[in-house]
Amino acid sequence: MTFTSLASSSRGNAYVVSDGETTLLLECGLTFKELQKRLGYGVAGITACLVSHEHQDHAKAAAQLLKGGVPIYMSEGTAAAHKDAMDAAHLIKAGEVLRFGHLTVVPFRTFHNTDEPLGFLIEDGRTKERLLWAVDTANLGVTADKLTYIAVECNYEERLLNRSDRIPSVLKDRIRHSHFEVNDVIKWLHKQDLSGVLTIWLLHLSAGNSRAEAWQRRFEREFPGIEIRICPE
Repeated sequence: MTFTSLASSSRGNAYVVSDGETTLLLECGLTFKELQKRLGYGVAGITACLVSHEHQDHAKAAAQLLKGGVPIYMSEGTAAAHKDAMDAAHLIKAGEVLRFGHLTVVPFRTFHNTDEPLGFLIEDGRTKERLLWAVDTANLGVTADKLTYIAVECNYEERLLNRSDRIPSVLKDRIRHSHFEVNDVIKWLHKQDLSGVLTIWLLHLSAGNSRAEAWQRRFEREFPGIEIRICPE
C-alpha cells in the first residue's frame, strides 16, 4: 500500500492511497484542473473518492469528479451540505465496511465543526497493511490495532495560537474546537499500539501556528524507530 499527499493545508487537501491495482482519492479540495495536474494522469485511474466533510478545501472538486465518472463516497451529513453531490454520491456511515478491490475501508467518526465528518481506516487484504487517516478533527476517540501507517492532522500549537495577534479570539476558539493541537496528537498517538507502525504522516499544518522543523524533531524523539513525514502544502 502506498500513501501520497497531493495537497495538505487550508488551501486544499487531496491524498492518494493505492495497492497498485485500486487507487482511492481521499479528499478533493483543489480545483478540478489542479487536481488533474497533481495526479499526473488525470482522474481515469481513480477507483473512488472518499470525502471527510463538506468544506471546500476538502470537497471542492466533488461535483466535477462525479461528472467525470469517479464515484464519490461521503456521509449523509456531508452530502446534505454539498448540494451538487447529494443526489449522486454514495452515502456512508461510521462503522460501515466498504470494499474496493483488495482494499477495505471502514469510516469512523471525527470531531469537526460540520455535520457527520469522517476519518477512514484502510486495509490491504493481500499485504494486511493498515492505514488510519484523519484530518480536520479536534480529537480522536478511535483506536486501532495492527496499524502500519498513520496519517493524522497536526494543525497548530496552542502556545503559538494563543499569542497570535492576527487571529480574533472567536476564530481562535473555533480552531481549538475543530482542529488537532500538536500536544493532543502526541498524547493520542501514545495511546495507540505503535508496535507495527512504520510511518506517521502529519497532515494539515497551520501556516502561522505550526513549526514544521521543530515538530519533526520532537516526533522523532517521541516515537523512535518510526519514520515521521510532514506533508507539505
